[in-house]
Amino acid sequence: MNPTTSPRTRTTAEPSHPDDRPADVDGDRAAAASISPLRKAAIVLISLEQSLSSQLLTHLDREAVEAVTWEIARMDRVDPDEQAVVLEEFLGMGLRRLCFVFDDLLRMDDREIRAGFQVDDAEAWALALAGAAAPVRAKVIGALTASAAQALQRHLENLGPFRLSDTEVAQAEISERFRGLYDQGELDLPDPSGREEVLV
Repeated sequence: MNPTTSPRTRTTAEPSHPDDRPADVDGDRAAAASISPLRKAAIVLISLEQSLSSQLLTHLDREAVEAVTWEIARMDRVDPDEQAVVLEEFLGMGLRRLCFVFDDLLRMDDREIRAGFQVDDAEAWALALAGAAAPVRAKVIGALTASAAQALQRHLENLGPFRLSDTEVAQAEISERFRGLYDQGELDLPDPSGREEVLV
């Protein structure tokens, strides 16, 4: 369901003063306003991984699901610029936060992972990582300072029998911590659409 699009390049950050905004900001907003809400929803759904699309659909009633499904079926091709405008709008409305899950740590910078790790919670991290894929475990351990990594390794080695449900709870708690840091502006979360933004 994922169309191929080129990465969106952003050359400057958006100034806070409205008179200093680049001309294309107003252009993007005008373009977004010209797209129907139903088409916007369809574009978002086809731009995400199928599991995330299914997750979002669970928040809609049956009539809305049928409408957006029909819109997707009748769509021929999505222009990359149109797709970028729609995704930018939805990301600003909280899509990035909503879709973040523990496995997305694999796509984050080491500095951001360190910001969310607390040695006092090493046991919870060990439980969360015990149920995660090997690349995620390697990413987290590799991102930490030497002392923090050693503490986490010890907890992993001493971890006894555990239930999968306990692992899922630990992953959910840690994911919520990262969402909180994102809300505070302490770090950024991965783009759920998989697009890469190149900042110059």
